[in-house]
Amino acid sequence: SSGIPVNEDCLKKFDAMKRLRLYKYVIFQMNSDFTDVIVGHRYRAKKVSGDSAEIASITEGENEENTSNLEGASATEEEVFADFLKHLPENECRYVIYDIAYTKTDVTSNKIVFITWAPDTAKIKPKMLYSSTKNNLSKRLEGVTTHIQANDFDEVTLDSFQEKLQRV
Repeated sequence: SSGIPVNEDCLKKFDAMKRLRLYKYVIFQMNSDFTDVIVGHRYRAKKVSGDSAEIASITEGENEENTSNLEGASATEEEVFADFLKHLPENECRYVIYDIAYTKTDVTSNKIVFITWAPDTAKIKPKMLYSSTKNNLSKRLEGVTTHIQANDFDEVTLDSFQEKLQRV
C-alpha cells in the first residue's frame, strides 16, 4: 500500500485505548525524515486496572514531556479537549485517535474517532505524504468507523466532534 509505514508502537497505543481505555487521545506524527508514523503526544485516561506488566510495557518511556495526565487524574471532557488543542501544531499535519464521550437521546457513550489534521498552512510535501498514508493507517485501526478531516482550528471543537457522533 502507498504511504509511509506505521510504527507498531502506534498500534499498541491504539489497542490500549480500545481494550483498556488507557488513553483519551493519542497523536501520531511522521518522524523528521518522513519514513515512519510514530507516536506523538498522548493523554493518559483514568487509572487503569489490569495486568500491570502489560501496562508497564505499553507505557514504557512515557514522561511529562510526551504524556499529559501521567497520574491518571479524572478530568472533564472539556479539560481533555483543551489539552489536546495545545498539542495540535498550527502548521504541521497530524493523525489523532480520540476516545470522545458524547450524548445521544440522553445516553452518554464513547467512541474512538480518527482525525486527520492537515492545516492549510502546512507545507505541500508533508500534506501529500499524510494524505497518501491516511488509508494505510486507518485500515489498521480496527473498529474505528468515524473519520474527521480538519484543516482549520475552527473545525476542531468538542461540539462539532460530538455533533458528528450524534448523527452517526
